[in-house]
Amino acid sequence: MATRQPVIWAFSTSLLRESFESVAPTLGEVAEVHVFDKAFEDALRTVREQVEAGETVDAIVAAGANGGYLRARSAIPVVIVNPTTLDVLQALVRARRISTRIGVVNYRQTVAGLEEAMALLSDTLLEQRAYLTLEEARAHVADLAARGFGAIIGPGPICEIAAGMGLRSVLIFGPDSLRRAIRKAAWLFRMAQFEQDKSAYMQAALKHLDVGVLVVDTEERIQSVNPALQRLVGAAASEMVGRRLTTVAPDLSAARVIETGFEERDVIQRLGNAAVVTSRVPIREHGVLRGAILTCQEGSTIQRLERGLRSEHRPPLFVARYTLDALVGRSKPMERVRALSRRYARTDATVLITGESGTGKEMVAQGIHASSRRREGPCVAINCAAFPESLLESELFGYEEGAFTGSRRGGRPGLFEAAHTGTIFLDEVGDVPVTLQSRLLRVLQERQVLRLGSNVPTPIDVRVVAATHRDLREMVRRGEFREDLYFRLHILPIHLPPLRERGDDLALIAEELLKRALLRHGAPEMQRRALAAIAPHLRSYAWPGNVRELENVVERLALLFADPEAGHRPGEADLRAVVPELFDAHGGEQPSRTDLRAAREAQDLAHVRRVMEECNGNAARAARQLGISRSTLYRKLGTAR
Repeated sequence: MATRQPVIWAFSTSLLRESFESVAPTLGEVAEVHVFDKAFEDALRTVREQVEAGETVDAIVAAGANGGYLRARSAIPVVIVNPTTLDVLQALVRARRISTRIGVVNYRQTVAGLEEAMALLSDTLLEQRAYLTLEEARAHVADLAARGFGAIIGPGPICEIAAGMGLRSVLIFGPDSLRRAIRKAAWLFRMAQFEQDKSAYMQAALKHLDVGVLVVDTEERIQSVNPALQRLVGAAASEMVGRRLTTVAPDLSAARVIETGFEERDVIQRLGNAAVVTSRVPIREHGVLRGAILTCQEGSTIQRLERGLRSEHRPPLFVARYTLDALVGRSKPMERVRALSRRYARTDATVLITGESGTGKEMVAQGIHASSRRREGPCVAINCAAFPESLLESELFGYEEGAFTGSRRGGRPGLFEAAHTGTIFLDEVGDVPVTLQSRLLRVLQERQVLRLGSNVPTPIDVRVVAATHRDLREMVRRGEFREDLYFRLHILPIHLPPLRERGDDLALIAEELLKRALLRHGAPEMQRRALAAIAPHLRSYAWPGNVRELENVVERLALLFADPEAGHRPGEADLRAVVPELFDAHGGEQPSRTDLRAAREAQDLAHVRRVMEECNGNAARAARQLGISRSTLYRKLGTAR
């Protein structure tokens, strides 16, 4: 809103000018008033010349035909002075002192209620006339003079005409009407400034919107258009404002909305070669339809926003689900694991977790993250053995647009970048191909990632936790794992004991797993009986699959005890059928760790060879089916020769 006072010019060449000059100084707090001894063409010429010279004029005040003339021809607001009731009554009092026959000649209209007021004075004759032009005014004054009226009340020009005909006159305007006219002119200025400021504010806001916005009046002429819609239509605002929308962009026509007064929301249509989503809403002011507003947005933008919303509300992928308290067990090996994990969580150094498959390495990694200062950051996990070499590289380090055939438009950040300010868990790090180990080493050393197809490194702030079931020292000796990478990873080591070495933890873990499984199957009341059935056999089995295998055994057992057809007490035959491994554990003798490893490797090799046969010797297809890299596949087959 403007704070300056409005500048108002008052024009009159008659007696009214003197009244303006006497009133203007009393309204200094309302406006800056300038009085000019000019009218009609001279007044209009003065306004134009002064404005062109840089003078400020916010409103014009004039009376009678002079005011009507200026209002019809000036772009600046014009307030016509109208006599107030008080002014007219005061003029009548003065006129009656002159004559009992009084004529009132006013511009455009007679003064309402004046005859009723004069009816109280039985000895006074009053007659009113209205005029539009000075010729009409002269005719009215001449007729009144011919009929013996001795006093004329009217605006300044009427008083001058009456004087020319030998009649005495009284100015119809008094200080009250002049003050009202000047105050109204000041109010019009402030309202115009308010609307202008509001429009400027709205235009500034619309300018920065990606949504196209256009406003039309009831004849569908464009009143306003923002830059976004100009881009969609391919035309500048100067080419659009003032023209009918149907001549600029017929596909966007708002004629039906203006005709019916009903809005149209989210209409999908074509605009040139693009699909757009448009909405048309009628504009009403005090219940009267004034036009319509149209919004228009490219379909691709809507799709991008929709994808963003999906991502925003998608269940979080990079959040740790486990804490160190979730590690079940009271055995000394597990107490040592928990103590080391809590100690390591206080630093940012790299952790290497070793242990057989199924011992809970990822659970420990997530627990370390959840106990660290990075707990609010992402916890990103990747199984390095689950990706072919080419795909693993792009997953870890990302790629730029066009880096390879099929690459996503705009490129894609890798998991190291996704883990920024958090933790990345490299599971089965021993299966990273030798060709990628050098790149992984550089990331760990430099804390920078170089995307495929890029030569600009991206700094990262990441804590690394790695895990493997392999003997990395032996792999280094055989040349299958880089020694420098091994020492970069082997800073804070944690070894997870196999389940067979955890003593009474077996029963605790089985009890916890059984509780969850029976709850899922709707039979929590069977926990005591199911646990009693399995407990005598837990320690007699070596559990080569560790906790993962125990989960499988417990799941089968829960299904058996939750099945109403099996009865409340399944027999040994039922148990042997469901969990045969617990009853065929080498007669209860626990095999050595070396025998277990050999048996597991023989089982793995047999499975690999079977898949190779199914794939007709196609190593690439077999590796994909097995979820390992081709180098790992060849290594397994080569070791067996």
